[in-house]
Amino acid sequence: MQFIAWIFRVFFSLLGLVFVLGLLCVLLFSLLFGALWSLVRGRKPEVAVVWQRYQDMARSKSPFGAWGRGAQNNTEVVDVEAKEVSSEDRSHERLPKP
Repeated sequence: MQFIAWIFRVFFSLLGLVFVLGLLCVLLFSLLFGALWSLVRGRKPEVAVVWQRYQDMARSKSPFGAWGRGAQNNTEVVDVEAKEVSSEDRSHERLPKP
């Protein structure tokens, strides 16, 4: 009985190994295909773009400024003056009745 259990254990271990290696091959193929496809289109590979965005985010959000100077907010706030529109001014916006 132990011999049959040992055979099943070896069989399922090999089956799991084949599954993992097959999945690894599929992932490697899709990575290479994506890189070649992006080169055909003349763009950066998506993996490189995602990695670059991750590094930029890690640099800007790092504690104590270890990786960079931190996030820079160069935005400018502009106030807008509000002007009230009377009903006479809106008369041209009315739709004709059918």
